[in-house]
Amino acid sequence: MSEFFRVLGEVLNLQNLLMINIGVAVGTIVGAMPGLNKLIGITLLLPFTYKLDSLPAIMLLLGCYCAGSYGGSITAILINTPGTGAAMPTMIDGYPMAQQGRAGDALKAALVASTFGGIFSAACLAFLAPVISAFAKNFHSADYFSLCLFGLFLVVSISGDNVLKGLLMAGLGLLISTVGIDTMDGISRFMFGRVELLAGIPSICVMMGAFAVGNCYLKCFKRENSTMEMGVEYKKSTISSFRLIKENFFLLLRSSAIGAFIGAVPGTGGAIASYIGYNVQVSSAKSDEERKSYGKGNIKGVLAPESANNGVCGATLIPMLTLGIPGDNAVAVMGAALMLHGITPGPALFTENRFWVYCLMVGLFIVNIFMLVQGAAFVRAFANVARVPMTIMIPCILIICTVGGFTSRQYLFDLIIVFAFSVLGYVLRRCGYPLQPMTIGIVLGALCERNLRRALVISEGSISIFFTRPISLILLIVSFLSLFWPTIKRQINKRKKNKQNVAAQAG
Repeated sequence: MSEFFRVLGEVLNLQNLLMINIGVAVGTIVGAMPGLNKLIGITLLLPFTYKLDSLPAIMLLLGCYCAGSYGGSITAILINTPGTGAAMPTMIDGYPMAQQGRAGDALKAALVASTFGGIFSAACLAFLAPVISAFAKNFHSADYFSLCLFGLFLVVSISGDNVLKGLLMAGLGLLISTVGIDTMDGISRFMFGRVELLAGIPSICVMMGAFAVGNCYLKCFKRENSTMEMGVEYKKSTISSFRLIKENFFLLLRSSAIGAFIGAVPGTGGAIASYIGYNVQVSSAKSDEERKSYGKGNIKGVLAPESANNGVCGATLIPMLTLGIPGDNAVAVMGAALMLHGITPGPALFTENRFWVYCLMVGLFIVNIFMLVQGAAFVRAFANVARVPMTIMIPCILIICTVGGFTSRQYLFDLIIVFAFSVLGYVLRRCGYPLQPMTIGIVLGALCERNLRRALVISEGSISIFFTRPISLILLIVSFLSLFWPTIKRQINKRKKNKQNVAAQAG
């Protein structure tokens, strides 16, 4: 109990509370901007964490991460334009509610559901992470390699219809991670005479360029502008938060659990959880009349996707903190920020930095509470973010990324890296290549290579070690199934259809 109060005292100091509130405000604003997302918000905040201690830095990013998931619902409800992909299901019932003069009710429902899901996922992190960490201590080098492969293949399998493009991007990320000094043999690789690349290509610069700056190019060349008139007038809610939770407790609990389960799987995200949460809610309708009410302004159609969306947030930290594998791209950026502060995610984190981990867990609860407070107090002001034109937003993003790219290591060469990957990110997006496998490949590359080589040294060059260890074998089987399952499923459905056609012709 004394340790709990010590952790609580550390989290509730003035600096941490300030960072949490700044992160929540930035996350809500960025999430509410159509075309932007929490990943870009976290990337923009990265330069401001360099001079902070590790705990205030992660509190700033956590605030942005959680609030970014909620912020997308504001424009989805008010102007029928989701700020993030995860807010698209919210739009289905949220905007009709706003058209009916219930914009305040819809926004409050989104806020309450997001807070409920966030607190639920924080509880999952607090109770499940130590258990998984204890189990992960038994992992062998071969198991870690198979785990990395599982994370990569899972991201590839859900990154688009073209699996080959996903594999190529994952391979590109692994290739980029090999630049610099080989940590096992001390040999320099792919440096092209540039001493700035001795420590490799900074993942932060890659993500700033490929996601934030590359997204700016996309907006510029498409001549997109987020200046829109509000589709509906904002009206204050008439429903109490307590009543919303009381009447829909099981709905919120189920959707939050769906989000937490999906978030704990590396490579997934809030968009998948939102759609599943919404679909489960619609399919659980007790009557045809209730089922037909969805899409026409049913408040449960807002509660379900938003609680599932934010149920992802704490759960995505579980694989990163326990296994060193980011749950999604935004968490990958936070992992890179932690390593800059000397905090290495993985099983050892719970023994070497246990107090810090407990502070993070408590901080996640505090983040969600402040998200509720800020959302209730400033929802009308946040709603006006939709009127900010891209002609103002894009230059601000470019300036922050330029400063951030330089201050990460204070090398002008890093600005070249940011620019190069911004062009690469833009071209790849235009050609339909997913960026997620590349970023996860960069983050996992060093861990994957190191454990592959260690396992081969232990087995004296025999690959049988990956198939004789039970954990490694199971992970490899699941990895390949996740990669090829869409193809297998299409073939199964094709055969079933052929059989049905043959039976129909015979009849």
